[in-house]
Amino acid sequence: MKITQLINQPFVHPDIANDFSDHLFVQAMLDFELAIIEVRKNQGLIPEEILQKSKQALAIDLFDIDAIGAQTYMGGNAAIPFVIQAKALLPQEIKPYFHQTVTSQDVIDTAMMLMLKPALKHINYDLIEVLKACGVLIENHRATPMAGRTLLQQALPITFGVKVSQWVSSLIAIIPNLAQLERSGFYLQWGGPVGVSDEENERYELPQQVAKVLELSMPLLPWHTNRQPIHAIASALDACAGAMENIVEDIALMCQSELGEVAEPAIIGMGESSSMPHKRNPVLCALIKAATLRMHGHLSVISNTTAQPFERGLGQWHATWMPLTEGVALIAGATAYLKILLQGLQVYPERMVANLDLNSDAYLIKNLQRHFSVNRDQIYPLMEKASQEAHIDHKGFSQTFLALLAKLPLDWDDNNGELTAILSPLTYCGAADRQCQVTLQAIDKSILLLER
Repeated sequence: MKITQLINQPFVHPDIANDFSDHLFVQAMLDFELAIIEVRKNQGLIPEEILQKSKQALAIDLFDIDAIGAQTYMGGNAAIPFVIQAKALLPQEIKPYFHQTVTSQDVIDTAMMLMLKPALKHINYDLIEVLKACGVLIENHRATPMAGRTLLQQALPITFGVKVSQWVSSLIAIIPNLAQLERSGFYLQWGGPVGVSDEENERYELPQQVAKVLELSMPLLPWHTNRQPIHAIASALDACAGAMENIVEDIALMCQSELGEVAEPAIIGMGESSSMPHKRNPVLCALIKAATLRMHGHLSVISNTTAQPFERGLGQWHATWMPLTEGVALIAGATAYLKILLQGLQVYPERMVANLDLNSDAYLIKNLQRHFSVNRDQIYPLMEKASQEAHIDHKGFSQTFLALLAKLPLDWDDNNGELTAILSPLTYCGAADRQCQVTLQAIDKSILLLER
C-alpha cells in the first residue's frame, strides 16, 4: 500500500506506513503459501525436499512486485498475479505442490491478518503509555478545581482529575476488546474455492497446523462471506477513535487563548502558523481529530460490506482492503500522537480557578444565603454587589465577597470553617476524589490486561 507522504502520512503512524508496503504484503502471501507446504511436509503428504526447494526458489527479492501491482486489476486481486509469478519461479517438478486447495481469497485474507496483527500490538502498546499518562494527570490534579461545562457554558465545579478520569474511562471501556483482538481476533482463512475446505485438509487438520505456524486464530469455519472478523477489527478501532476524539475535543477547547487552561507540549516547530508567528496551534489535537474522522468513514464502508452474497462477494470483499489497512495505520498514528500529547500536556491550575471564579456566584449564592440567614437583609445586597463587581472587574466572586464583607460592621467569624467550605469550589465537586480513585484502579487493571 503506497501512502502519500505529503497528504496522507502526517495522520498515520510512520512505522506502520512503512510496514504497510507492497513488499510486506507479498511477503505475507508468500508466508501463507510456504506454511501450507511446511505442514504438508510435516504430515508426510509431499516429498521432504519440496519445502526447502520452494523457499530457495521463492526468495522475496526474486518477485517483481511492481508487475504484480500492475497486473492486479486483471483478476481483481493481487493473489492471482502473485501465484502466477511464484509458479514461474518454481522448478517444473515442484509447481504442482504450490497453492494446493487454496483460493485467492484465502491468500489475500490471511496475508491481511498477518500484516495487521503486529500493528494492533503497536496500538495496544501505545495505549498502555496513554493510560499511564492519564494516571499521572489524575493523581496530580484530583483536587484541582475547574469549571464543569454543559452545552459549552459553565455549570458547576469539577476537578481536572475528574475530567481526565472521564476521558480515560472511554478508553478503558474498549481495552478488553482490543486486548482480545490482539490475542485471538486475527484468523486464518483457508476454505478453498467455495469455502468448504478439502477432505485431506480436514482429515490431517492442516488448517489448524497452518494457523499455529502463522500464530493466527483458527475460525469455526472459513469466513469468505462471513465478514464478522473484519467488522470486529474495524469496530474496535472506531470505538478507540471515538474515545480519543472525545479527549482532543476537550483539550483543543481548553487550549483556546480565552481559556488557557491547558496547552499542548512545547515541541520546537510544532503548532506554528505560516503567517502569524505568535500563534501556537493545537496541531496534535488536529492530527488526532482528522485520523478519527477518517476512521469513522472507514467503518461505514466496512459495515456496508458485511453482508456478502453466496460464496464470494462481488466488490464487497474488495472494498474493505483499503479502509481496513488505512484505518489501522490511522489509529496507530492517532494513538502515538495522543501518547505524546498527554505525556507532555501543560496544565495551568491558576487559569482553571480564574475561569471558574468568573461564574462562581451562580453556585455560591444559595448556600451563602443559608449561612447568613440571620443577616439576610444586609448580606443579600452584598452578594449581588460582589457578583456584579466580580463580573465587571473579572475577579473572583469569593475574593470580592470577602473584601466587601470585611467592610461591614457585622459580628461574624468563621471559626468552624463553614464559610471557607462554602466558598471552596471543592465543596461542590461531589464524589470527585472517589471517581479519581476508582479510575486509577481501573487504569492499573487495563494496563495488566494489555500487557498479558
